[in-house]
Amino acid sequence: MDKTTLIQYIASMSLQKYATLALTCFTLQGCEFGVDPGSSISPNYHLLSSCDKPDSAAIASLVADSLCGTISVFEDRVTKSGRKIDLNIMVIPAISPSQPDPIFFLAGGPGQSAVDVGPFLFSRLHRLRNERDIVLVDQRGTGKSNSLACELSASAFEQVNLSVAAATEMQIENLKKCLTEYDANTALYTTPIAMDDLNEVREVLGYSKINLLGISYGTRAGLVYIRRHQDTVRSAVLDAVAPLTMAIPKNVATDAQAAFERLVTDCKKQPGCKETYPHLKDHFRLLVQGLEQTPEEIALHHPRTGKATKGTIDSRLINRLVRAIMYDRTLSRLLPLAIEEAFGGNYAPLSTLAYTLTGEDTSLSSGMMASVLCAEDMTRVDAASNSMDFDNAIYEALDPICEFWPRGSVPEGYFEPVVSDIPVLLASGTLDPVTPPKYGWEASLTLSNSEHIVIPGVGHSVVTVGCMPDIVYDFFSHPEASKVSASCRVDLKRPPFFTSLAGPLGPGEGAQEEKHR
Repeated sequence: MDKTTLIQYIASMSLQKYATLALTCFTLQGCEFGVDPGSSISPNYHLLSSCDKPDSAAIASLVADSLCGTISVFEDRVTKSGRKIDLNIMVIPAISPSQPDPIFFLAGGPGQSAVDVGPFLFSRLHRLRNERDIVLVDQRGTGKSNSLACELSASAFEQVNLSVAAATEMQIENLKKCLTEYDANTALYTTPIAMDDLNEVREVLGYSKINLLGISYGTRAGLVYIRRHQDTVRSAVLDAVAPLTMAIPKNVATDAQAAFERLVTDCKKQPGCKETYPHLKDHFRLLVQGLEQTPEEIALHHPRTGKATKGTIDSRLINRLVRAIMYDRTLSRLLPLAIEEAFGGNYAPLSTLAYTLTGEDTSLSSGMMASVLCAEDMTRVDAASNSMDFDNAIYEALDPICEFWPRGSVPEGYFEPVVSDIPVLLASGTLDPVTPPKYGWEASLTLSNSEHIVIPGVGHSVVTVGCMPDIVYDFFSHPEASKVSASCRVDLKRPPFFTSLAGPLGPGEGAQEEKHR
């Protein structure tokens, strides 16, 4: 809810589109063939055409092989009248004659564009397209599917001169303005309606059964799709699980607190970390409490351009940045150092990590996020429920927005567990601060043909880490949950923490980390 991660408007340095952070680009390689020609299909490719050349050279080859286009659906699926919206589609065709069941990718957020994120993901999971088409659909309200994006004119870096409260108020006013300008009934952009869109895309493209791959909020969307269109699903992989029984804003602070406590414990167990940061937990708490009483006005330099700006550092910004950095196993190895530097008055390491997460990216659709969460999860939460060190950033941001945002409806029993015997592979990272393994176990209770893999030493989203790409490929090839083997996951562990700006203490740790990425 992401890389990620999750709400564009929760802080002055908004933590957008997190899930894309871990999707490092790799060249496609290692093609395999040998599909039974009798099982191949001929989807309706004629409805699509060549895709525009992407800005990123890393995915240029993959996009050049792909087909793009739009499929028009009624915005109001019940009355089937009035406005129609074009859903943005990308199909990455299988390399060899395709199997009859493609993989549909469900992006995170809520608010990410599947067409933007997908090519980077499937550059890592390149084996999945050996025999199966990959289908990317921008969910209504995201990407180029009648987007409900609501971008601020100021960049995240420029907003740092505001307090969190002031930046949040600016975002609220901007959303009110956007609401008057959308060509959309924003109450009709909920998850169930969007999953009915997805089923229509499946029908129009000519696929019978499909496989689902969902990450973060995409797991929620996948479960909703399974509930509504179970007969069309062959199998599903759900990574960083957010079941319907989980009210997304409810435990944001407590789950972040648990992840931070684990980080402190792991620091004490690693050579050099305990000695270098013996008071890490106390110093973080003192830092937060001090900034709560007296926010600091500091000078910050843009990590890429060097441009200087004055910034306001307060307690809410600090604990939200720390929470966001814990999403990623690689960046979190720098957290003890960044916290201690901030405690000593040097905020540069922490601000640099924050920029690494957000950059200048503003592609998360905050309007679509409001439409989904105000109609769904926020109806089940009536208090922020802060923890000792973390505030509930998602609830505090959404609560005032949901007061004026048009609220859609969801079916009766929507928040009940999804019951299914479809083969489902669930995956969680032990370090995840927003969808920790407990939610994967919760979902598995009513998925009778499921297997839940918990990966040590990994944060939010695990499918691209270690041996997981091979496990996912094997599962989609032979979706038998009881036969999933993930013994290789024991090789993964939290990367060594930096004990100085030069890196972790002791020889060989850097090489060891590269071995397990």
